[in-house]
Amino acid sequence: MRNEKWRMKNGECGCRPATNAVSLFSVLCFFLFILLLAASPLAAQDHVILQTEGTSSRLTLPCQIVDYTGERITVQFKTGPTQKTYPAEQVVEVRTAWLESHELGCKLLVERKLNEAAQALQSALVAEKRGWVQREILASLIRCSLRQGDRVSAGTRFLKLLESDRTTRHFGLIPLVWASEQVPGAAKAQARIWLTHESEVPRLLGASLLLDDANLGESAAQELQVLQRGSDERLRLLAQAQSWRLKLRALEIGDLELNRWDTRIRELPTTLRGGPSYLLGRGWAMRREHDRAATSLLWVLLMDDTDPRLAARAGVEAAESLKRLGQPEDARRLLQEVVARFPDTEFGDLVK
Repeated sequence: MRNEKWRMKNGECGCRPATNAVSLFSVLCFFLFILLLAASPLAAQDHVILQTEGTSSRLTLPCQIVDYTGERITVQFKTGPTQKTYPAEQVVEVRTAWLESHELGCKLLVERKLNEAAQALQSALVAEKRGWVQREILASLIRCSLRQGDRVSAGTRFLKLLESDRTTRHFGLIPLVWASEQVPGAAKAQARIWLTHESEVPRLLGASLLLDDANLGESAAQELQVLQRGSDERLRLLAQAQSWRLKLRALEIGDLELNRWDTRIRELPTTLRGGPSYLLGRGWAMRREHDRAATSLLWVLLMDDTDPRLAARAGVEAAESLKRLGQPEDARRLLQEVVARFPDTEFGDLVK
């Protein structure tokens, strides 16, 4: 059942009881009209709030959202048969009627009740008929998988999201590995399949998962080199940043190299800077440049918690750099923030 945010007030017509056949017929026709209007696609009206370039005022459009991708939003107005499109970067907010299961799933996700959230969101995904809303539900399911540390589920859902919209606004949810972690056997098996895929995104997912693998790490590293010559700029930059993991592991870094990384990170969209910024912070920490390390690591914690475990880890390592800078109280407060925001991660019991 859809939770309507705008309800038609003319449902209460205020008509008097009919006293003859003609008036009864008129009343019946009127109510039939109301029923048809309520059943029409435009009855549950959406609102799109836009801000055009070079202006400070915002425009609110009552309409029906036909589609919403990473490039554009397409709307249908009640008056006129034609649809109109606007650049996605002009969209400030969209308001629509969400399914109750969708709203419940988002609420449970915020409350970190992850299993219940995934169940509600999956139900909403099945029931929802609007393609652009299905993509919003998929994005929430990916967030849920990342919070659970389930990279197979997150990757599978991310690929489904890309299949629906190659230009997705949620590309920052791509579930890549940035910190050292134990990859389960099931995830390795799926990564092997992704590594041999004809498309670039699955291969990047597979290479990221297998880069530290004793048997397939070399194949993963070679694939990252191939992807750095690919057709998608986002993937080229991410594949390059993934290869930094190898340099950190081999201790092959200097100040000049880290400054190059910093420049590359600034070329990335803000939504893709989290993982690379974490590696940059690790690099500065290895060089004992703890002020610069803390700056990069804090950026991840404060600006990009897409991957909660990575954000929490970045916060812990930033606290360590602050300690080395002689700021133990700042480090303690930072650890308290990590515990408060990420109690369901392995870093959730650091402060007693």
